[in-house]
Amino acid sequence: MKRAKSIGTVTFEINSLFIKEEEENDSIVSEMFMSSDGTHIVFEAEIYTPYITLSSKSHGWINETQRLELVSMWKQLDTTFTLTYTDNTTETVRFAREKKMQLIPISEGAELYRGLIPLAKV
Repeated sequence: MKRAKSIGTVTFEINSLFIKEEEENDSIVSEMFMSSDGTHIVFEAEIYTPYITLSSKSHGWINETQRLELVSMWKQLDTTFTLTYTDNTTETVRFAREKKMQLIPISEGAELYRGLIPLAKV
């Protein structure tokens, strides 16, 4: 089973991250806004690129330096990164900001984190 060993300049040293590729079954995204006169304005689009979620699960911890780098990368708009797998194959991805990246400390005060990192293939 291949896993993610790096994204951009961030290498997951403690353990590689698990990969969840999401099927294209759920390939419609939509948003609804209410106009000033109370009518609904709906935007809908089909998603053509599948999502990949990197998950640390129990042991693929992310250290503080990596967390700061990932947050910095998350903030870079219109940027793609190279995702490298444990078998050294690569994919070009972007951060899927339409979802939420989660970096949760493994315990209070710890500088190690469990992560869920949403990406989309480009």
